[in-house]
Amino acid sequence: MPELPEVEIAARNLRAWTAGRRIARVEAQPGTARIFRPSRPAAFARALEGARFAAVGRRGKQLLLALERDGEPVGLLAHLGMTGKWLRRTADDPAPRFSRARLVLDDGTVLHFSDLRLFGRLRVVPGARFDEVPEVAALGPDPLAAGIDPAALGEALRRSRLPVKVRLLDQGVVAGVGNIYASEALFRARIDPRRRGPSLSPAEVRRLAGTVLEAMREGIARQESPEITYVEEGGENPFLVYAREGERCPRCRRGTIRRIVQAQRSTFFCPRCQR
Repeated sequence: MPELPEVEIAARNLRAWTAGRRIARVEAQPGTARIFRPSRPAAFARALEGARFAAVGRRGKQLLLALERDGEPVGLLAHLGMTGKWLRRTADDPAPRFSRARLVLDDGTVLHFSDLRLFGRLRVVPGARFDEVPEVAALGPDPLAAGIDPAALGEALRRSRLPVKVRLLDQGVVAGVGNIYASEALFRARIDPRRRGPSLSPAEVRRLAGTVLEAMREGIARQESPEITYVEEGGENPFLVYAREGERCPRCRRGTIRRIVQAQRSTFFCPRCQR
């Protein structure tokens, strides 16, 4: 499942793949109209065909692609959803199995938006005014761009009685933290994910702010291939506790990793050394 590290890798790949390139043609697989909401595939294609890439940014899990068409800016907002990814192929290569949309560039390269479960989203943003898109405007600070202010994080946790793991999933608190990295950060910080936000001490909040960044930077550093394979797809599991239910705790070596459900999402933790 893509979270900030995977989306950061996607942004870096797209930056390299699209530098100076123009979109010659846009193609959509039949039956994938929901990806282009609130627009339609034909309108999406009309807005982007002929546009030249100017910049590729990222905020949290949102990819912000700025282009120019007929001298006017136009934006493409891309969200990878639960299984989305961008793949690069030549014109002669077969399309990836779950290719839902394709950007054919002027050098013949094809960028495929692959999405098994169709929860991703591709949205045209007039004038590339990304800050006017509600889901972008509502985002909290981006850890890589702005760091994590422990005082602000502590205040956000104190304002809610939700368990700290659930609160971390709120993109208005820290943009880009998802289910995997929330579990990983809490394990590294030795904090029980079931604790209420207000129960954390200032020292624990500082520790958590540091482990969120630590886990994300490690996630980015270990990505060696431009083609991301998610754990749910059968890829190697590099995480300390995520999807390791029943295994021995890698830190205390006495506890057993447990799985619980919080806010309809799986949480993994060691009940022995996370307090």
